[in-house]
Amino acid sequence: MIFYVFLDGVGMANYDPKTNPFSRFAKGFLAPVGGIPKSDIDLPIDTNQLHYVKTDAHMGVPGLPQSATGQTALWTGIPGPKVLGRHVSGFPTITLRKIIAKYSMIKVLNEEGILSDFLNCFSPPYLKHVEEKPKLVSASTLVQLASGRPLKNFEDLRSERGLYMDLTHEIMGTLGIDMLKEGDPLLEKRDPFLLGSKCFQRFSNYKLTLYEYFITDKVGHAMDWEKAEKVIFNLESFFKGLLSNIDPTKDLLIVSSDHGNMEDLSQKNHTENPAATILFGKDADRFAENIHSLADIVPEIYKTFGLEQALYNTHTNEFLMETN
Repeated sequence: MIFYVFLDGVGMANYDPKTNPFSRFAKGFLAPVGGIPKSDIDLPIDTNQLHYVKTDAHMGVPGLPQSATGQTALWTGIPGPKVLGRHVSGFPTITLRKIIAKYSMIKVLNEEGILSDFLNCFSPPYLKHVEEKPKLVSASTLVQLASGRPLKNFEDLRSERGLYMDLTHEIMGTLGIDMLKEGDPLLEKRDPFLLGSKCFQRFSNYKLTLYEYFITDKVGHAMDWEKAEKVIFNLESFFKGLLSNIDPTKDLLIVSSDHGNMEDLSQKNHTENPAATILFGKDADRFAENIHSLADIVPEIYKTFGLEQALYNTHTNEFLMETN
């Protein structure tokens, strides 16, 4: 199984506790993002087998990398910035939506009989928003919708068929969702370590799962050191849980990002730093050797499942010919 975690807005930078919260607060899985050596971290695995890959988010296009184009590359294998000739923030453009609709990783895998799913569970207001304003939704939402699989809801969350956006459910009580009343189990705080420790068993029926965590990007834009410390603690607890029950002979953990941001809290914008890609488990060595840009992750995933490389390596040229 491939467990694919997306952390929005996390770049790799040098050790600098004055500007980089990963340098100051990270003690485990995310410490090397802040320039701390792997040999100095404590995890329930052989850290020599962990790979931290500085990944090009520009893809040949100058300017600050952005979410819509970067995430399109991460989940289709097509370099969004190169197709458009620019970086696009926020919601995907018409062209990016066309790319995702045809080349969504989850769509392609399921069409090949490789059961894959997007684990994030959404509130009724968001699901209503998707229905009413489909052009104003995130790339990850479009990747799932393109596959024909439904977005997960709060009933899926209650039944432990997915995960919530902040892992711990602490944000849920601040959103003012009418259906959530005092005493609702969904409002109970979750332990991120326990969540992580159950994931490989809980979602074992899938060959690939995708989970999106975007609070990192929000913290970066807010330049919020206090929230950065909490986010890093929760994420490292979650990853420690994941690694406590991974079978590296069968399973692969992929952690990726679309651009830098939270690694530099001295300013509120995205950064020019390479995006972080972290790998552990089956085929991690091959992934680490072949990943250079955000667009390289999906082809390696297809290779893992024995899909014909020639088909997917022509995606970009094929799409360009269709649109010109």
